[in-house]
Amino acid sequence: MKWQKRKQSTNVDDRRNRTGRAGPGLPSIGTLLFFWPFIKKLLGSKFGRTILFVGAIIYLGYLFVPASLMDGSNTSSAVNEEMNNEQAAFIKTVLADTEAVWSNVFAQAGARYPAPILVLYRGSTTSGCGLASSRMGPFYCPEDRRIYVDLAFFDDLKRQHGAGGDFAEAYVLAHEVGHHIQNLDGTLNDVQVAKQQVWGESKKNQLQVRLELQADCYAGIWANHADKQFDILEQGDLEEALVAAASIGDDRLQKQSQGFAIPHTFTHGTSRQRVEWFSKGVGKGDLKSCNTFGK
Repeated sequence: MKWQKRKQSTNVDDRRNRTGRAGPGLPSIGTLLFFWPFIKKLLGSKFGRTILFVGAIIYLGYLFVPASLMDGSNTSSAVNEEMNNEQAAFIKTVLADTEAVWSNVFAQAGARYPAPILVLYRGSTTSGCGLASSRMGPFYCPEDRRIYVDLAFFDDLKRQHGAGGDFAEAYVLAHEVGHHIQNLDGTLNDVQVAKQQVWGESKKNQLQVRLELQADCYAGIWANHADKQFDILEQGDLEEALVAAASIGDDRLQKQSQGFAIPHTFTHGTSRQRVEWFSKGVGKGDLKSCNTFGK
């Protein structure tokens, strides 16, 4: 994808250097009172005071040591840091493209596009929808209109699912922006209401699948319009996105993890469906082509 030296979005909350470990924190008043008799006894002798002093130094050293050193990462690794910064710059550029594309689409309908905020983090962070963890993968939170991404997910996407390439990453972000569009037009709320009116997890899952496939289609619309506006596509880009879409289909993921698929538990769609709806968005470039609900 052609992205270097292009506009990057400023709608980004970069928390990568603020994500810390779950440390012990400062002791509470209750804890100090509980241990006070023992502490008082130690204060009565020079040897005891020495023990307390050394213990305090060790405790404070653990409390304030950088999280990056505690988790084993090497902050002096210029190569890794440069790669992370380049990946972040790429994602910010893709986000800027989604803002330009959807602003034009909304403007043609006589509306303004309120862009989502992208939150970059490491490990875990808080969101309007609860805890955000790297194990969850990228997700959109309608409560705060933010997209949460741990960039390490893309390494897993490449290593575990064979879906590498920058446009695979672009597809994932564009899919989450698709959920933002659904939030703005009321689709997310409509599906939530519909889920409460049907009986059985299978039917609820079917509604969720339709929602996810529509977000895939919206990602395709972005690719269509972004290429027309910015000439972003290079040879092999669309193939990277299609491989990514196929690699995270419910059927493939379940077969990889347990050896077989259980269709009624699908929540995102099969590999074939995800490829089909993304391709339809790319080919048509029209919101009307993304009617996964069949109305």
